Amino acid sequence: MIKFLIGGSPCTHWSIAQCKARETEPDGIGWELFKNYLIAKEKFRPDFFLYENNKSAAQSIKDRISEELETPLQYINSALVSAQNRWRFYAHNIPRVEQPEDRHIMLADILESGICDREKATCLLGTYDHAGARNYLKKNHGQMIFEPVTEQRAFPVGTTTDGKAYCLTANYAKGSNIKQTVGSRKRTLVAESVSTPAAFAGRVVGRRINEAGHRDDYNPDIPHIQRFEVNIDPQKTNTISTVGKDNMIAIQTNNTMKERKIYEVRNGKILFNGVRYEIALPDGFYTIRPLTVTECCRLQTLPDNYCWMAKKSHAYRGLGNGWTAEVIIHILSHALAGIPKNEEIVVLSMYDGIGTGRYCFEKLGYKNIRYFAYEIEKSAMEIASTNFPDIVQCGDAFSVRESGWGLPL
Repeated sequence: MIKFLIGGSPCTHWSIAQCKARETEPDGIGWELFKNYLIAKEKFRPDFFLYENNKSAAQSIKDRISEELETPLQYINSALVSAQNRWRFYAHNIPRVEQPEDRHIMLADILESGICDREKATCLLGTYDHAGARNYLKKNHGQMIFEPVTEQRAFPVGTTTDGKAYCLTANYAKGSNIKQTVGSRKRTLVAESVSTPAAFAGRVVGRRINEAGHRDDYNPDIPHIQRFEVNIDPQKTNTISTVGKDNMIAIQTNNTMKERKIYEVRNGKILFNGVRYEIALPDGFYTIRPLTVTECCRLQTLPDNYCWMAKKSHAYRGLGNGWTAEVIIHILSHALAGIPKNEEIVVLSMYDGIGTGRYCFEKLGYKNIRYFAYEIEKSAMEIASTNFPDIVQCGDAFSVRESGWGLPL
């Protein structure tokens, strides 16, 4: 049996992002949270321990942590194994741990769509659910992704014989419709081309048809694929029949059910709310979106579906507060070098979060694991326990201070 103590006390009170009442000395709430880790180490007596926290903690705090754990701090940037810049310090008693080899993973490599303006993402934070374009462009917080807008062209509809518009009248707003333009030729309109009518043209009349025929017993290999076919005359429906699919209406929408603003990039600058910001994007028009949960999982080198069971806001918080899995795997692999895969591993995880530590041991090939976790955030516990039902949730980390504390080993 090999015993591991892992964890990283919440960095909220130490982080440089804490504008008010940031703790810069080994005292206060932040230090009390760290002391729980020290007490657990003293009582649990692990073979190996690993502690992680934000590099931006004040030097006096980091020096005291190094002194209490009797080991120097090791600084590692997650950018070596992932697509984000994430500097953290690690205190451990695992020998011969060098810097991970650079895997050259770029932000563009992990995107589901769109393009980015940098090679690596900004550090993913637990507050990412509130990320927006303004903070990203102005303060460099909360990575955003840019979706190029499909080029649209405009053509005049309804012109005079010499190519001019019809006379603009005072009642143009009341009479500027397609009937006035095509029928009586009294109004001039502009037709804008779009890439797909069903996606951009509002209400479009058409029908749903089979692409390759119905699947049946005689042709089991023919897939039942259907597509939307726009009517030649968009003002008329198909013949009414007993089959409901003969008449369909496509309504403009997108995945978020809301329209995103379009921004122009020109000469290396983007105009946002009247201010121009420098940005490394080709000239053109873009919408701006946040990272998806899947993309955030990839930033933390976790499986794409690791947070499938959680609300999006909970997934963002859990991932932003969590570990970069491949950094932890790199460190633990040195402790487990030469250890048989069937060896019993007992893990005490302080401030466990979404169970990344449990994932790392399994990724290293160890199945005989007894994993005890101290965590109180319900959404994080849900993610951890859904992925690994064998995790023993122990509750509040302050309980390690109770007399007679111990794990049922």
